[in-house]
Amino acid sequence: MKVNSKLIVYISLILLFQNISTQELSLKEYLENINTIKADFIQTNYSVSNAMINQSNGRIKIKKPHHLIWDIKQPFVKKIILHQDKLSIFDSQLNQLLISSLPIEAYDSFLILLLRNASILNFYSIEKIDTDDSEVLFSLISNTRGNSFERINISILNGILNKLTFVDSKNESLEIKLINALINTNLSNNEFVFNPPKNTEIIDQSND
Repeated sequence: MKVNSKLIVYISLILLFQNISTQELSLKEYLENINTIKADFIQTNYSVSNAMINQSNGRIKIKKPHHLIWDIKQPFVKKIILHQDKLSIFDSQLNQLLISSLPIEAYDSFLILLLRNASILNFYSIEKIDTDDSEVLFSLISNTRGNSFERINISILNGILNKLTFVDSKNESLEIKLINALINTNLSNNEFVFNPPKNTEIIDQSND
């Protein structure tokens, strides 16, 4: 599983919402009631044998409907900033900022579901799994060929989005654990402004 491509892939999903079940409605309503998210995260990639491939950590901020920043702190600094349909990726190792329109392959992932109040229900069947009183777990199973992920698990703990797990067709998985998550706290637009370091190479492909 290529980390860069998967980072972009799970930053989006904009689809229609039709014929919802009770499980789908409860998940949709939960996501639609989220206006902002601020949390630390641990992102872990696992192989087919469930061995850890790599791990990174950082901070995520989302403000609907137009602002998202995915700020990786370790093992090296990398920032992914989404504003409307413009995607900016800063790579500290390359000292490079790449600006582009949101690629079409990004329209099959999850974070823009949070950002845009979109729905994945035309592409995934949603099942609510029985857990204890403090946790609600949804399992989303792909029902359409060509989806980037065969399964997405969403854990909500004590009413707070807790963990997202993405499993692809090769049975490799990517887990995002949210820590100290704050839902619907005030976030200013200035928190999503990124000024690259001096001498950063800037490649703007947004008008190509």
